[in-house]
Amino acid sequence: MDFTDVRLRLWEDPALREELLSWVRDRLAERGARLLADPPRVRMRPWSATARFTSTLGPVWFKANAPGGEFEAALHGALHAWVPGRVVPPLAVDVTRGWTLMPEAGTMLREQTAVDDFTVWEAMLGAYAELQRALVPRVRDLLALDVPDMRPTALGRHLDNLLADADVAQALGEGLDLLLRNRSVFDADCKALDDTGIPASLDHVDLHLGNVFVLEGRYRFADWGDSVVAHPMASLMVPLAIARDQLNADARTRRRLRDAFLEPWTAVWPAAELRAAVPRATRLAALSRCLAWSRSFPEVRAPLAQARAAQTAHLLRGLLEDEPGPRDGGG
Repeated sequence: MDFTDVRLRLWEDPALREELLSWVRDRLAERGARLLADPPRVRMRPWSATARFTSTLGPVWFKANAPGGEFEAALHGALHAWVPGRVVPPLAVDVTRGWTLMPEAGTMLREQTAVDDFTVWEAMLGAYAELQRALVPRVRDLLALDVPDMRPTALGRHLDNLLADADVAQALGEGLDLLLRNRSVFDADCKALDDTGIPASLDHVDLHLGNVFVLEGRYRFADWGDSVVAHPMASLMVPLAIARDQLNADARTRRRLRDAFLEPWTAVWPAAELRAAVPRATRLAALSRCLAWSRSFPEVRAPLAQARAAQTAHLLRGLLEDEPGPRDGGG
């Protein structure tokens, strides 16, 4: 899907643009730095606006999230405090407006290695699982930051809201009746996942090599705007789907990726129970992908409505599949 022509008021409106620029200038001034004359490199998307500026500190990145995703600024700041060394340290955050200013993070992991180097994938997934384990005691804090609640007990409400959306229902066609007829299976899956007792944590929702940097010898995870609080195994949905659909990984390789992710959890949970939870968790994670598609700036909601409904319907059909995956352009 091509979003290169997206125009957002935040940048197109001179007053709003000056407000943004003033905020960046002021945050840099607090650090004894200033912007340089080079024009910024601007990237507008329905769900976020980013701009890369040159400054006396070096390149810096501004990010603004669309309504529904403003929590990323507060989350980014909190993660830097809670799990230092696991995220790119922010220079400044505005939790009210959902704005973040970050230094240059270095090179994306996918630009440092072959995208089908599954040894790198395994190491990255293990590092992310370690981050998740560290955040288990922070679930209440995460919810207090307005990170969406997508724990198994909350998923039924989200499904009801999606199926009640007229555009989504139309896009589903006959799939709507099939989902309604299978609602008891969905509810049973949610209950079974909750009954595992595996504690909830932070699900990135879009975990791949393009959202990871290596800085000072450690993996730094970025782009938290789709995040939710969920069953931790839900985070495997996107990596396993990318491995299957884009990298042609066979079943054995996908099991390797799964087990690399689960390894840190085996210190506190039996491996067999963790593996058994993965199919349900990754299938139900489709709802978190749907939620990500619901976040957009007001001026692009109407033009995006048809695409949003189509992608949401596509993801919801995944609830009926044995081996789920986004197939929605993610990653």
